[in-house]
Amino acid sequence: MIDDSFFTGSFYSHANECVSGPEIGMTMRKAGSMRFRWNETNPNRIAFLSSLAGEDKQIAAVELIHSQTVFAIDSADEVFDCQGDGIITTNKDIIPVITVADCMPIFIYEPHTEVFGILHSGWKGTGIVRNAIELAHKKYGAKPENFCIVMGPHIHDCCYNVDEERAQYFRVNFTPDCVKEIQPGTPGFNPENPYRYKLSLAKANLSILREMGINEGSLCVYKDCTCCDPKFGSFRRETMTLPPEADLETRQRNFTVQAAWVRWR
Repeated sequence: MIDDSFFTGSFYSHANECVSGPEIGMTMRKAGSMRFRWNETNPNRIAFLSSLAGEDKQIAAVELIHSQTVFAIDSADEVFDCQGDGIITTNKDIIPVITVADCMPIFIYEPHTEVFGILHSGWKGTGIVRNAIELAHKKYGAKPENFCIVMGPHIHDCCYNVDEERAQYFRVNFTPDCVKEIQPGTPGFNPENPYRYKLSLAKANLSILREMGINEGSLCVYKDCTCCDPKFGSFRRETMTLPPEADLETRQRNFTVQAAWVRWR
């Protein structure tokens, strides 16, 4: 389902929709900021997530730190006051929630053990999906080859330019295919611009998942670029008009943070 404030979708296993499994969801720009800090109160976020949870479910959230830290929980209060970037569980009364705005939300589900969860994967966090699957295997006995993975809307390589150092990091640690250098004579080429490499977070994560044996028919990547499409919140797009001297906190309060979740129907 999709409207102008949030969308929901499904997992796929071997190209078949998991109709009896959990649904995925993410707010969009019109829903307003879902910014989350333990020491702050965000009435807009509270109202939306309360409606999402209803009377039967509990929200489980962590304060993001752009890490590869994943929590495996049995109750929502286990992550109270915690910082990290992912939550997995088998408790269907829990709705794991993270926030994104250009970084990639990764939704995960393993039908046999019914472990499910949500991950926040920016460039620093690329690799968190491996940690989550390995943790699910260790705690719940979930087999990597049985996982269904959805990579939600995020900044794509059309808008994500990086410098040589970051490009080389991704070439070496993930796959050379996830980085492309802008060539002379092509739009956007500037020999004096160090940010002349286009980075695909999707290809980097796909290389991890294929190495782990995830079935191609159980992988789904949203084509929406959050930076290109104004219906999404975007750190890059929404802060590009701020003065160069604006500090990080100012920038963080001037873009629309989105909530992403996994919920049993």
